Amino acid sequence: MNILKKQIVLIFALGINYLALAQITKEDNYKTGVKIVNEVNGEGASKSLEAAFKSVSPDMSEYIIRYGFGEIYNRPGLDFKTKELLIIASLTTQANAKSQLKSHMKAALNTGVTPNEISETMILLSLYTGFPAANNGVFALKEVLDETNYTASSKMNSTDQLVKNWELEGFAMPESIVASPTEDWLYVSNVNQNEKGYISRITKAGKVDNYKWVTGLNNPAGLALYQDKLYVGDGNELHIIDVKKGKLLASISSKEAMALNDVAISKDGQVFVSDIASGKIFTLENNKLVVWFQTSEIKHPNGIFIQDDNLVIANFGSELSLSLTPDKYGSVYKVDLIDKSFAMIKSSYQLGALDGLTAVKDGYLVTGGTVSDLFFINKDTRKRIGTFPKGLADISIENNTLYAPILFSNKIESFSLPRDLTTSKIVDEK
Repeated sequence: MNILKKQIVLIFALGINYLALAQITKEDNYKTGVKIVNEVNGEGASKSLEAAFKSVSPDMSEYIIRYGFGEIYNRPGLDFKTKELLIIASLTTQANAKSQLKSHMKAALNTGVTPNEISETMILLSLYTGFPAANNGVFALKEVLDETNYTASSKMNSTDQLVKNWELEGFAMPESIVASPTEDWLYVSNVNQNEKGYISRITKAGKVDNYKWVTGLNNPAGLALYQDKLYVGDGNELHIIDVKKGKLLASISSKEAMALNDVAISKDGQVFVSDIASGKIFTLENNKLVVWFQTSEIKHPNGIFIQDDNLVIANFGSELSLSLTPDKYGSVYKVDLIDKSFAMIKSSYQLGALDGLTAVKDGYLVTGGTVSDLFFINKDTRKRIGTFPKGLADISIENNTLYAPILFSNKIESFSLPRDLTTSKIVDEK
């Protein structure tokens, strides 16, 4: 009897745990769904969706957000652009879902799809669905472009600004990329969300050498190269990898670190690491991570770059949130390496939710994080030179080539820069 009671208790306990786990999973999927709805359709879209169904069928909005976006739309394998084009094609063939079709056309434009790509989709569909349905799709696109005041220059990379060289898929949330100054390799960090992250190695021509070149990391982010060693910011650890052997040499941790992100190295080998969560800038001293700089004005330092005698910092913003409002956007600062005095680059004031940072002739390229714009700034100028799908992260440039990891699209893109922009010299002292 005692054995039977124990079995009953065990089964009951397992049942409770399973129900709790199921509830947690539902809540997580709903939160993920909200994030994706807002990411694809614009901030506040999830609340609008909830409000639309509230008086008639509130459960429907939950199913759409939790299951439709949190589970199905969130599956890996296809980027958001591809998913939206497929949805547009499906809704066009149905010929009776105009409001949903227009909604997804707007979402497609948000994710970086061009009007021409949607138009070409309609032309292709005319062979399979017939001209009436395809024509309706074209006219729906016209209405969307009129309603959104769409302008090509604000939504896509024009050929006189960025010229795409190649695109490579198959990554797992690529966050940072760095080019070897002496060899034909590019190194890519893969955050890989809730699983173990890793480093990929590809060629500068966009060919994969090894997606999982170095494994066993947590959620690796920023990268920097110095004397055949690759430095990787990862949670509360700084990893050091021998690039000749593809071997992890050391992992240095700090109890003060929370979310180590970008890495920059001076010409004499001093290593700096930004901690986007704690607001600290760490340096490596005697194989220990120590706090080098912190100020309340730079709450969430993200991308960093060494230029001359300054550490240049791209501040994400005054809050660490994917729904950051423009009044809380971050700016770019210069910190003197000698006396640690700092000042904001005035043209960068509240530029965006800032992420990646690198130097070019007469200024810097900065990525806009959640809004995924690429900006050029200097002391007098700020201008957008490209717009990308959500998740443009830690970029790298070499000569006249830009390498761009697109976090949420799981791909790397390479571009030729405008003629009036050339890179600063990459530091890798031997």
